[in-house]
Amino acid sequence: MAPPRVLLLEDDPAVRRFVALALERLPLQLLPCGTLAEARALLEHTPVQLVLMDLALPDGSGQELLASLPTQDNAACRIVVFSGGVDDAALRRHLQSQGAWRVLAKPVGVGLLFDTVREALQGTLQADPLAADLPPAPAPEAPAQDPVMAFFGGGHGLYQAYLASCLAQFGNDLAQGDAAARAHDAPALQRVAHSLKSVLAMLGQPHAAQEAREIEAHAAAGATEAMRNGWQRLRQQLRAFMAQHTPPPRG
Repeated sequence: MAPPRVLLLEDDPAVRRFVALALERLPLQLLPCGTLAEARALLEHTPVQLVLMDLALPDGSGQELLASLPTQDNAACRIVVFSGGVDDAALRRHLQSQGAWRVLAKPVGVGLLFDTVREALQGTLQADPLAADLPPAPAPEAPAQDPVMAFFGGGHGLYQAYLASCLAQFGNDLAQGDAAARAHDAPALQRVAHSLKSVLAMLGQPHAAQEAREIEAHAAAGATEAMRNGWQRLRQQLRAFMAQHTPPPRG
C-alpha cells in the first residue's frame, strides 16, 4: 500500500520545515505548496488523503480552497486548517461548515500536530509508530517560556533543526519587510508579520511575537505609520536574535 499523501499549503519555509520535522516519523508523503495556485495544480492530478492548510497566502486565502474541496478524486480527504488568527469561535465554526475537519491555531506544538495528523490518517498509514518515537508532550506545569518544552516536546534536536531553518529564512523576511515598509505596502507587511508572529513564539521570543501581532493588526486596519514604526522595532529585535544565535565566522 502506498503511503498516504499529505498536501501542506504554507508559504513560510520555516513553518514548512517545522511540519516536516514534526511528521518525519510517520510513513507518509508530504507535498509542500507555497501558493493556492501550486496547490490547485497539484490537486488536479494527485489525489491526497489530508490537506494541512494555512489561511494567509500570497495569492489569496486558504478558504478559497475549502470551497473547491473535496473534489471527485479527493472526496475522502480531510482538511486541517493550520493558521494564526483562528481563535475566534465564529470563524472556527465557519471553517468547519466549509469542510475543515479540524482547526489548529498557530503556534502548534509538535506533539499536537503529530497526533492530529496520525488521527486524520487513521486506517491509511502502513504502520503506526510507537508513541515512544516522539518526544513526550510537555506536562501541564511545563514553563511556557521554555520553547523546547512548550512546542517541541522536549526534543532539543527538533528545536535546533527548526532554529537553523528560521535563521536561514530571516534574511528574506527582513528584506521583504523593509521593502513593504518603504512602499507603505500594508498587505505585504501584514503577510510578513503574520508568518513571523508564530515563528517567533515558537522560538521563545514572546515580546517580538507580540510586536509582529500588533504590526499585523495595524496593517489590516490601514494604520501605515504605526505599522512602519512597529516594523522598525521588530527588525531590531530580529537582527539581535540572529546575531545572538549565529556563530562567528571561523578563522
